[in-house]
Amino acid sequence: MKEMITKYFKVPFTRVPQVQYLLLILFAMIGLRLIYAVTILDNQTNTPYFPSLDRSGAEVKDAARQAILQWMKENSEMPDKVLAKIYNAAAHTANRDLILAICLVESNFNPQVESHKGAIGLMGIMPGVWLEELQEQGIIRKKEDLYSISENIAAGAYVLGTYLSETNDLRRALIRYVGGTSLYASKVLQAQRNIGLVQLSEQQPTLVAMQN
Repeated sequence: MKEMITKYFKVPFTRVPQVQYLLLILFAMIGLRLIYAVTILDNQTNTPYFPSLDRSGAEVKDAARQAILQWMKENSEMPDKVLAKIYNAAAHTANRDLILAICLVESNFNPQVESHKGAIGLMGIMPGVWLEELQEQGIIRKKEDLYSISENIAAGAYVLGTYLSETNDLRRALIRYVGGTSLYASKVLQAQRNIGLVQLSEQQPTLVAMQN
C-alpha cells in the first residue's frame, strides 16, 4: 500500500499525516472497485440489449406491411380482410414478395378466379398437372382446396420451388411456371421490384426517426 500511495499520488509516504493517509487508502480502494466493476460489466456481454431499438424495428416491419397492403389494395378490388389473409399466407413462405407478385399477375389477388386454361386461384395452379403430386405431398386433399388462400399459396410455393430446384434460375423457373412465356416472367419480376420500392419508401421516415 505504501508503494501504491507513493506511485499513484506522488507523495512520500513518510510525510503523509494519518488522516490523509486514511483518505488516500479509501480513494485507492474506491478506484480499484470502479476498475473491477467496469471490467466485469465489459466482459458480461458484447451485444447490449436495447428495448427501444427492438420497438423501432417492429415499427419498421409494420410500416412495410402496411405499405404492401396498400399496394395490394391499389391493384385489386378484393376486400381488405381478404388481402390481409393473402399477405399473411405469403409471409409464411420463403419469399413473400415473389409470391405476392405472382398472385398479382395470376389473379389480381382473387382467390376464386379460374382461367380459361383451368388454372385455379391466387397463383394459377393447374390441377391437371399438379393435383396428384400436391395431394401426395399433403398440401391439398382435393381440387377445391385450390380455392383456399393458404392452400393455394402453399401449392404455388411448392410448384415454383420445384421449378427453381430444376433450373436454378428464377426467370427460367417463372417461364416454366406459366408454361413458356418470358413476358410473364418480366411482369412478375417487375411486380416484385415494385413491392420492394413501396416498402422502402414507407420505411425511410421511420428509419430517419430512429436515427434522430
